[in-house]
Amino acid sequence: MVARISHFCRHGLWDVDLQELKGLHRFGVSLLRLILVAAWEFRDSGLSIRATSLVYTTLLSLVPFLAVTFSVLKAFGIHQQIEPILAQGLEPLGEKGVEITQNIIGFVDNLKVGVLGAVGVAGLFYTTYSLIDKIEEALNSIWRLQQGRPLARKFTDYLSVVLVGPVFVFTAFGLTASAQSHWLIQRILEIQPLGYLVVLATKLLPYLFIGLLFTFIYKFVPYTQVRLSSASVGGITAGVLWQGAGIAFAAFVASSGKYSAVYSSFAVLILFLIWLDVGWLIVLVGAQVAYYHQHPSAYLSRLRWCQNSNIFRERLILSILRHMTSRYVAEQSPVREEELAHLFKVPLSVVEDLIKELIPTRLVVRTSEPEGLTLGRPPEQVTVLEVLDLIRHGPSYQKTCTEEDNVSTLLQKRDQAVHAALEGVTLRSFAL
Repeated sequence: MVARISHFCRHGLWDVDLQELKGLHRFGVSLLRLILVAAWEFRDSGLSIRATSLVYTTLLSLVPFLAVTFSVLKAFGIHQQIEPILAQGLEPLGEKGVEITQNIIGFVDNLKVGVLGAVGVAGLFYTTYSLIDKIEEALNSIWRLQQGRPLARKFTDYLSVVLVGPVFVFTAFGLTASAQSHWLIQRILEIQPLGYLVVLATKLLPYLFIGLLFTFIYKFVPYTQVRLSSASVGGITAGVLWQGAGIAFAAFVASSGKYSAVYSSFAVLILFLIWLDVGWLIVLVGAQVAYYHQHPSAYLSRLRWCQNSNIFRERLILSILRHMTSRYVAEQSPVREEELAHLFKVPLSVVEDLIKELIPTRLVVRTSEPEGLTLGRPPEQVTVLEVLDLIRHGPSYQKTCTEEDNVSTLLQKRDQAVHAALEGVTLRSFAL
């Protein structure tokens, strides 16, 4: 049974054509694929290492970040909202969460920005900047992006997040709290079943805010165009995981009296670090779900890339070179990697990795005006056999095997048959 389930998850599930399915069946297959690929990616891509890195950065940046936020909110008169929001985020820690909240707020209150001087204030902002930069770097890695925002864009975008974002968030919380005490809302509460629905909506508001917060992060932090639907799917997933992890962690903390006996006063710090690590893992998993929702073709391409790499590489490289040859002959502009990824329905990172292998061979070159990729040599001078040899062996490959056994003889016959079948076939004749 286990072997059948494993075979179905790795092969049978991916052989199904979604276009032939309808309704709940199609939704179920898509959801199962999404869960499996996200789980494989979580296992193979080192998300836990990135989460640990973000925990370290958070420890260094949390107090400076809250100090900057506190200063901004104080100018708008809504700085009192920081403590309850922070306490809500640490609620799974129970009484220890309250203690940590009070300590953090105490650190923020004791931080006198006015006596830091210009260098101290600059350091404060740089520490805050580094936290957002690490978050963007982690999300860009999940979205297979090789480059992040330029320095000028980082300065403006990050400054907007630090100065404007908290004002909107805490204002929304303040307006929600004040609206609940408004006379009109109180009158509605007396009318049933409207009163019950309003109370239910009020209880669901924290979940809604968490989902919207994650959606905002997945939509605007990665340096690429993220569809709102994909960001919303990732945000809902992360919100559900956050609430579920909060309940489970609260139960864990309630039964962790032995940690206090082992770690003494350090138990609070240990639990705080664990919760930070869990929280960042949830953020990264939600981003992974958003990526695969926007790039559903990455399901199959990732599987082929891992399980059938040689065939997949040959097919994709020849397809890319054929497309470039057609554009070269038609005297069209160079093609960009993003266009190739969209055309052949593969992740951008896969195309970028293959292009990195082709550029040293001079089969493909980068152009600056206009920016893009094109053939490095005329297509009638490049044979398909040369391309296949470069794919299989690399540009510096030399045949050094002189053994004469049955296996070597068989492989030589195979190579001779391939050469005979493809003799004289160039990229130009192959593409036209």
